[in-house]
Amino acid sequence: MDRPKAIENPDNICFKCLNETPKMSLHNIEIPELGYGSGFDGWSTEIHLCDECIKETNPEWWKLEIIAEDYCEEYKYEDEIFGYIKTLPLESQELFYNRFIDGWNSGYRMESQDWIDYELDLLPHEKCKEYGMYSPEERKAYQDRFPMCDKVKIVVYDDSSKGSRCPFGAFGNKDGTADGHQTQDECYKCTNFKIREGEIMTVDLKEEEIKRTKHQIEELTKRLKELAE
Repeated sequence: MDRPKAIENPDNICFKCLNETPKMSLHNIEIPELGYGSGFDGWSTEIHLCDECIKETNPEWWKLEIIAEDYCEEYKYEDEIFGYIKTLPLESQELFYNRFIDGWNSGYRMESQDWIDYELDLLPHEKCKEYGMYSPEERKAYQDRFPMCDKVKIVVYDDSSKGSRCPFGAFGNKDGTADGHQTQDECYKCTNFKIREGEIMTVDLKEEEIKRTKHQIEELTKRLKELAE
């Protein structure tokens, strides 16, 4: 399978067209880190665009105007910037989100090809765990197993909110489906998986707590009677 390869010498490469570009025709745009409220909270990066490719963008973006309100700050057009980055080749996204990042919140930098392979779901499980990241196998196991496992129950909390969980630590949505925004590793390593038959069970924690309290009172009353005899 052909896959994008990490750029070896990115200093003179345009992030959009991936062409090697003379320095005089390359715009190196540095994006400094900001504070709370920004998508660049605690990390900085940069993007390189040639004369032709930068014409396709809004020049207002790269003025990096800061909007500050109360304790929050953000770049005026950072949503547009992040949207634009999504349109770039994966090799360039690696530079933007991995190799060129800096700052206290920049996280652990990956090997460039590993970052690309992870985005393509090609990085092996063992390598993912070395980086402390969920592997494709873990994500698939959670998405496939959690919604149909007989250990999963819908839980009603004291404030009437709902969620779903299993006794081994995996959590999901209020209807018993897997959360599409996060992954958990419990399903991948679980040896207790069994396909559920029938409807998913709902557990009201408030009722369960009342039952436990009532049982405790009954046991305590029984002991007190025994001591009094």
